[in-house]
Amino acid sequence: MDEKLSVVGTSPPMKGSGERVKGTAVYTVDLQPPGMLHAKMLRSIHAHARIRGIDTSRAEALPGVKAVITHREAKILYKPTHGSAREYGLDDRVRYYGDKVAAVAAVSEEVAEEALVLIDVEYEVLPAVFDMEEALKHGAPVIHPEREDVDGNVLDFSVQEWGDVEEGFLEADNVFENRYTTSRVCHCAMEPHAMLASWDGDGNLTMWSSEQTAFMIRDSLSEALGIPRSKIRFIVPPHVGGGFGGKYESAEKIVVALLARKAGRPVMLRLSREEVFHTTRTRSPCVFETKTGVKRDGTLVARQVKAVVDIGSYAWGGIMASRAASYMTLLYRCPNIKYVGHGVYTNTPPSGAMRGFTSTPIHFAMESEIDEIACAIGMDPKEFRLKNQLHVGDIIPLNGKPVTSSGLREAVLKGGDAIGWERRQKTPGAEGGTIKRGIGMACYSHYAPMLKDTERSVGNAVLKVNIDGSFHLLLGVPDIGQGLRTVMAQIAAEALGGRLDKISVTLADTSTTPWGTTTAASRSTMETGGAVKTAAEQMKGRLLELASGIMNVPVEDLDAKEGIISAKGVPEQKLTFGDVLRHPDVFHGGDNVIVKEATYNVPTFVPPYGTAFAEVEVDTETGMVRVLKIVAASDIGRAIHPRSVEGQLEGGMQMGIGYALTEELKLHPETGEPLNNSFLDYKVLRAAEMPEMEVILVEPVEPNTVYGVKGIGEMAVIPIAPAVRNAVYNATGAAMRELPITSEKILRALRG
Repeated sequence: MDEKLSVVGTSPPMKGSGERVKGTAVYTVDLQPPGMLHAKMLRSIHAHARIRGIDTSRAEALPGVKAVITHREAKILYKPTHGSAREYGLDDRVRYYGDKVAAVAAVSEEVAEEALVLIDVEYEVLPAVFDMEEALKHGAPVIHPEREDVDGNVLDFSVQEWGDVEEGFLEADNVFENRYTTSRVCHCAMEPHAMLASWDGDGNLTMWSSEQTAFMIRDSLSEALGIPRSKIRFIVPPHVGGGFGGKYESAEKIVVALLARKAGRPVMLRLSREEVFHTTRTRSPCVFETKTGVKRDGTLVARQVKAVVDIGSYAWGGIMASRAASYMTLLYRCPNIKYVGHGVYTNTPPSGAMRGFTSTPIHFAMESEIDEIACAIGMDPKEFRLKNQLHVGDIIPLNGKPVTSSGLREAVLKGGDAIGWERRQKTPGAEGGTIKRGIGMACYSHYAPMLKDTERSVGNAVLKVNIDGSFHLLLGVPDIGQGLRTVMAQIAAEALGGRLDKISVTLADTSTTPWGTTTAASRSTMETGGAVKTAAEQMKGRLLELASGIMNVPVEDLDAKEGIISAKGVPEQKLTFGDVLRHPDVFHGGDNVIVKEATYNVPTFVPPYGTAFAEVEVDTETGMVRVLKIVAASDIGRAIHPRSVEGQLEGGMQMGIGYALTEELKLHPETGEPLNNSFLDYKVLRAAEMPEMEVILVEPVEPNTVYGVKGIGEMAVIPIAPAVRNAVYNATGAAMRELPITSEKILRALRG
């Protein structure tokens, strides 16, 4: 693809950045409609219990309280759109410590908090299970007995196989078996969750919420509340303070909507930081039992993973366990692959999507094991990966389609040079002294967009031009801080031959924008961007047609750049877009708006590839790990806005290092109560604790996507934890197989 581009590939200031810098950006909590009430949620003090009785009379009598609801009014099934997951608004059964029991709307948060204390609840405490492997056992407490489609506590069971692993293991010269576990971690977006609901006199519901999807939530609310979609308007405000998968669907929206209807006034629910930590979706803890067969020369011949995925008390996605199989097929050639996965309910905080879904945990297991295998057979881990990587033209077992582009080899070589791979210890732990240094790496591929033969990845866009030559782009997906508004405007400007500053964007309003899926799964630039490009090309074609009639020049001899249509080879013969629209032969009164709509289907599965390298220092007397440098080298197809891609990769480093070393939401082993649900105790890396960072963008340009792009949002975090882990392994010789890698675990491993 040899396109000469003028807007795509540049890094202009982000649209909306001025508002954020000045403090005038509007987030959900900034909305203050007249008469607005404040909601608070009474939450369970038990991990598993049946509500035998509940008395709200004292709370209802408190001055300033306008509405109280319990499961008697809100036992409504809410079915998130992903997989077979579902959840009640308020149920007469609570399933984790912090589950919803009742809700209050009052004139202030303080009054609402006071009212919660006045609600009397009679619980019948039930046996609870907090360990995912215990939850699998016969006789374990059943968390969702009402579900006939769940086998005990197993919501999602998957067996997927390509080739014959048993035959593959017989062919192998070496077979390795290991066990890896990952932890429950939180999204820690800067903006806590908030939502606002309001009903009008005709029974129409309007909701505002900081979310990653608008139309899917509208549809789920419609089904749950039993009202037509046309009577629900869902709006994502222009600014969302981060998502990472954590701002998806939740049944709390039903509760807020019912509170607002009962009170007859708008109601705002703003979660405290503590509530965000342990009542919103977390990354699932996982257990992976791996078995891998290799030839003496390092050729992979068989890979098997048995996975248990803890989906918590309510799973946002019912396919978290089965989806993990995909990631075994995307990165390396291996003729025999088998995956067995269990998605298991436990009496723990609900889980769901978090930057890489189950891709991030299973990559930790697979990429950690590769370093151990390479060491055991005396092979350089970098060479092992290059030897086994899928190349362009190789068939992906997942869907039987070929790899259409890959920058993995370039990423590995450039990343290795940047980290100084030649300085790495050939034998892990061989360096003397108490302070040891090590270098590690990990590769990744990802399932983006989510596309199989039976699925479509669809984007929609509406573009209109105004008489002054400016454009307005309407899209049904939100910008969650990654710069989608700017990137979509860049794509439109490039395809139009227009100016970026003449394009405004409206996002994620179910009453005014076209249908949109989600800002998730690293899909938006490919999916929605494809629709934007198509609509812009159609708009350009129409404007050239109009200009052709005015200028008496054939359409094929005209082109547009920077909002000016000119005759090829005769640059002085030109008209601006505004000139065309205001010309007497075109303008007939009114605003003379031209509107173009487009739908785009991503034509094929486009896996991105990349790698991360880490250098660490380990104090073997204290077990402390200090990350010295991270290099992220990623195949991003083509960077529409390079600086935003770099920002994604740097943010992924911060999240990935935390996943590797410090982050874990800890629960009391007997009660399930969260023990560290605040930034005082939940250890997120601060700016001063970050290492030296280097980003390398590899741009092979994918032939099947808009301007050759691939996704990056999720990929930024996937390889970081295994790269750090492998650096610790290289430094110490200790094969850490449990996240997070704490000082205590390192000392225990070193002291045997």
